[in-house]
Amino acid sequence: MDVITTHLNADFDALASMVAAKKYYPDAVLAFPGSQEKTVRDFLATSAMSLEFKKLKDIDPHKVTRLVLVDVKNFERIGKFSEVLCRDGLIIHIYDHHPFTDTDAKGHKEVIENVGATTTIFAEMLQKDKIPLSPAEATLFMLGIYEETGSLIFPSTTVRDLTAAAYLLKKGANLKIVSSFFKRDLGPQDIDLLNELIQNAKDYVIHDIRIKIAKASRETYMGDIAFLAHKIREMEDVDAMFLLVMMADRVQVIARSHSPEVDVSEVLHEIGGGGHPQAASAVVRDMSLEETGERLLSILKGKIHPSKTAKDIMTSPVKCIPWNKTIKTAEEAMTRYEVNVLPVLKNSSFYGLISREVVEKALFHGFGQSRTSEFCTTEAPSVSPSTPTTLIESMMIEQNQRFMPVVEDGHIVGAITRTDLLRSLYESLLRKSMIAGQERLTEKPSIGKNLSAVLKSRFPPEIYNLLRLCGETARDLGFTSYLVGGSVRDLLRGEPNFDIDIVIEGDGIAFAQALGNKFGVKVKTHRRFGTAVVITEFLKFDVATSRTEYYESPAALPRVETSSIKKDLYRRDFTINTMAIMLNPDQFGKLLDFFGGQRDIKEKTLRILHNLSFIEDPTRAFRAIRFSERFGFIISKHTMNLIKTAVRINLFDKLSGARMYDELNLLFTETEPINAITRLSKFDLLKFIHKGLALTQTLKDTVEAIQETFAWFKLLFIEEELNRSHLFLMALLNELTPPERSEALKRLYVPPSARKEILDGIEKSGKVLAGLKGASEKEIYFILTPLNVPTILFAMARTRDKEQKKAMSLYLTTLRKIKPELTGKDLKKMGYAPGPLFKKILKALLEARLERRIRSREEEIEFVKEKCPV
Repeated sequence: MDVITTHLNADFDALASMVAAKKYYPDAVLAFPGSQEKTVRDFLATSAMSLEFKKLKDIDPHKVTRLVLVDVKNFERIGKFSEVLCRDGLIIHIYDHHPFTDTDAKGHKEVIENVGATTTIFAEMLQKDKIPLSPAEATLFMLGIYEETGSLIFPSTTVRDLTAAAYLLKKGANLKIVSSFFKRDLGPQDIDLLNELIQNAKDYVIHDIRIKIAKASRETYMGDIAFLAHKIREMEDVDAMFLLVMMADRVQVIARSHSPEVDVSEVLHEIGGGGHPQAASAVVRDMSLEETGERLLSILKGKIHPSKTAKDIMTSPVKCIPWNKTIKTAEEAMTRYEVNVLPVLKNSSFYGLISREVVEKALFHGFGQSRTSEFCTTEAPSVSPSTPTTLIESMMIEQNQRFMPVVEDGHIVGAITRTDLLRSLYESLLRKSMIAGQERLTEKPSIGKNLSAVLKSRFPPEIYNLLRLCGETARDLGFTSYLVGGSVRDLLRGEPNFDIDIVIEGDGIAFAQALGNKFGVKVKTHRRFGTAVVITEFLKFDVATSRTEYYESPAALPRVETSSIKKDLYRRDFTINTMAIMLNPDQFGKLLDFFGGQRDIKEKTLRILHNLSFIEDPTRAFRAIRFSERFGFIISKHTMNLIKTAVRINLFDKLSGARMYDELNLLFTETEPINAITRLSKFDLLKFIHKGLALTQTLKDTVEAIQETFAWFKLLFIEEELNRSHLFLMALLNELTPPERSEALKRLYVPPSARKEILDGIEKSGKVLAGLKGASEKEIYFILTPLNVPTILFAMARTRDKEQKKAMSLYLTTLRKIKPELTGKDLKKMGYAPGPLFKKILKALLEARLERRIRSREEEIEFVKEKCPV
């Protein structure tokens, strides 16, 4: 005899899976191992489906030859059927979606899939095998999926669950019936039990994880109480919740988790229960309510590990100094890398710490040439990477430490600063304030926000999967990988940006090569800079080793050295560009925001990262204008003051012309040019391009006219790439004298070909306008043909004469396409000998075409024969 069964207290996923399994085992008997949830009993009592279930007392265990387990594989959860499992000759088939445990039964056939519901597995099988379904069956199966996935919103929901639900909907599943079973009103007994649970609830914080345990007692058995967990969850924001209800001789335990640190199936497994990491249940028969609560708390303390350790909050790598370097060298390093404490190394091992205060005092007393080892603290406390942050907090606060080295096997692997500690304390405070019922903080902690769901929804699947693969590859190499740059900024702004930049704490080139070898993609490396370009079929993206930089003089190119992700982000320009998203699997999607980028995006404010930023790199002033105009952000008052300071001390005179030219190109490409030029003028930045430049009404009119002309040209759908920024550069330089234009372009270090195009465009665009007045189509053609398209467009923008505009428009849309159909090859076939005559004939044909005297190939042939007989 074949028997299909499921777990105790069967839910809709269990029932639906049993009914679905019956289609594959038509001779099997359906039998519940025990009770069912109240909603399932209500469904069976009212359903028109002809479902026949055998009672346990009517089944002879010795006659069971094959046991089909659905939605369960744990022998402790199948009631009396567990007695059959050890019988010789028994065949076991298992269909389930729960994670494995050490008490799971082993099957001769196992279909175990990582999906939200076991019903999903059967729905896929039925669809693949084209087994027909009635609307009633489809509705039951939909109940199974919806219940198990929380109407498709639980974190355990997969794409396969959604696809299965769509298939069932096509097969006639009735969502009104589905909805009716999940919209449960609270009855008097439910309200009474809910009140008792809330009144008796206690809150615990275990390693910063918020736990709520609620207890209640009832003399008689109540049906489904799992839905009460959702009711309490709506009122209480905790990481995990456990409901313990004593009913007659048993304690029913319902658990829900919203934290990866708490796997409730693993916790309840210790007391004979099971389920999913996010949802589980258990029935305890040999303990009182209080004993069950104490046992549960004991298990939680053993199962929940510190959510954070030193490794999670430390900065790495750390700038260090050898023991035999001088105090003067230490002072220079502190200034260069903007640090106040340096670890001292001896034979590459951690030796001690030296602070800026000690260094400055040593210099004051004339000990600049002494070794750092003579003045460093050699008994400085340290921690290991696995030290819990709670212990680190105590050490740093009690011992007044501003800098805690993280040491492993004698070598320094990281450091924890006061800022790192404060951030950790802030996150802990946020959790605990929720437990204590204090007023909630309106701002979430800057580090810890998880954007994995946002990444999945905003990025195309191939890019999202690539980011996952990057994280896995970095983990395998012992590195940490991050998504950085504009794509992170625009993700938070709600704008698409698939310009992917990856930063590696480790070796960026080794990572890129490993990624290339693993997935067969092309990699180009630049060892001098520690960077690489990875080229896939659908995307080319940059990989860099996390690094820091310092400037040996104002406006100079930076010196770059490897460093931590925090230092890497600190070298960037504005706070909105300093965020990163972790890609390693254990923390995929976690946002790093050390400098308030989220706040400034929310407030639409552009804020420079530090006070010397424009002095170190003046091009950031041009970038400030570009980002401000592009995003509609205001430039903070402090940032504007710093730009004005950089202008006042003439730092831009030292700026490389090529870098300024690149910024102008981006400025004219990504913004409204008239607004950008106006801002350049207000900040007095035009004089650094050329002292003769000024914002005049003529310049404004020309720029606006170029925008209109360029927009008109693009609407023609002509596949012709033009450098838009060069048109606006022409407008900017137009009012200068020819020598001044050349001087300005030389200052910008414009490439020779582009320089010639710009100068010729300005000069020739003015000369051709007079000749277009009253010109025929033929004359228009020969006047404009020697000019390139940018020059003609610039001439159109310069003139206010409608007749001249019309002539140039006619040329661009029609006249320039006119040419003879006959070629030299055709003339040769007609008997003409190659030579100067060919050019003369073809020119005559072109003129005849332009004068509309010839309109076809046949007329061209007649024209040639008439004018030039062979």
